[in-house]
Amino acid sequence: MRRNSLGLRLMGLAFVMVAGSLVLAGFILQTLFVDNLERSVRGDLDAALTRLVALIEPSGPETAIRAPLPDPRYETPLGGRYWQIESLDNASMARSRSLFDQELPVGEVADGEAFHWIDGGGLHLILISRHVEIGTRRFRVTVGEDHDRIHLAQIQYGWDIVRLFSLLGIAIVAAAWAQLRLVLMPLNRLRSAVDDVRRGEVERLKGKFPAEIEPLVDEVNGLLAEREALAQRGRRRASDLAHGLKTPLAALHGIAMRLRDRGEKTEATSLDELALEMSSRVDYQMRLASLRTRSGDHRESSSLNTAILRTVTVLRKTDRGERLHWQAELGDDVHVDIHRQDLMELVGVTLEERLQVGDECSCRSDFEASRNGRAQYCR
Repeated sequence: MRRNSLGLRLMGLAFVMVAGSLVLAGFILQTLFVDNLERSVRGDLDAALTRLVALIEPSGPETAIRAPLPDPRYETPLGGRYWQIESLDNASMARSRSLFDQELPVGEVADGEAFHWIDGGGLHLILISRHVEIGTRRFRVTVGEDHDRIHLAQIQYGWDIVRLFSLLGIAIVAAAWAQLRLVLMPLNRLRSAVDDVRRGEVERLKGKFPAEIEPLVDEVNGLLAEREALAQRGRRRASDLAHGLKTPLAALHGIAMRLRDRGEKTEATSLDELALEMSSRVDYQMRLASLRTRSGDHRESSSLNTAILRTVTVLRKTDRGERLHWQAELGDDVHVDIHRQDLMELVGVTLEERLQVGDECSCRSDFEASRNGRAQYCR
């Protein structure tokens, strides 16, 4: 496609829109995925915190639980699940073995609200803390879980989205390209129809086109009809002018005949030659004016061989043509960018001149000579 191509612009716009939409959709999906995982983790932590509160032993001076939690990660150092119980009465504390000697920085956290905590070593936890009262004692209970599992799932899900959306983007762009080619097919048919009109194969744009293109087709056909009407009007004016001039020329021939009858042959011959020259010039100028009535923008194509054969067929039936031997040596056909009627007139003028000389005519259509613009069609 060319740089200023409409198809290239549409494909570029489609690519940008598809890429932007997929990137935005991927970001939203990944965010929702992480939110759902964290919500699920918070639900598990809340259930674990409730179970841990039920296991607190409030009667002893030290903070303790009656039985360990069933999840083995609480008993494994850095196992991924942690709990901590702080007595707000005597500042005693109990922790899971998974914490070693670390202490969860609960601080001023709202009761029952989940929050994230990252220590200096890169440990990232999701924590839930709650204040509870058991009898006369008050405790702050905290449970937590490593965020690494969620982070790894987020990365893996992100790569899955990249692979999936890459294939989806390729499929969408390919479908957009196929749709674009399908949409532009009527424009290609319109271009072919215009080219047929330019070559002279048809006079109007024909065929079924989409409703969006029909007004353009109607305008082009209207323009072609208007130009054809102008050309016909010009030819009629040229013909009328030719007929108007031939009448005075015929009168000159009559005067010459009367002079010749009087014995003034020299003056009669001079007058005949002058009238003949004027008639030839008028015919030439009228044909030239008829040719110029067709605009160069509305070019037509005609077969040179066909024009020669038709002209020869007509001239052979004339009195002079019947007494001559005709031979047409035609090579590969050549199409000339001219109206077929004008081409017939040009070929006819050339052959008529040779008929006046009386030589044997041999008409040749030579591709090389035509390409050079110096073809000699009759000799």
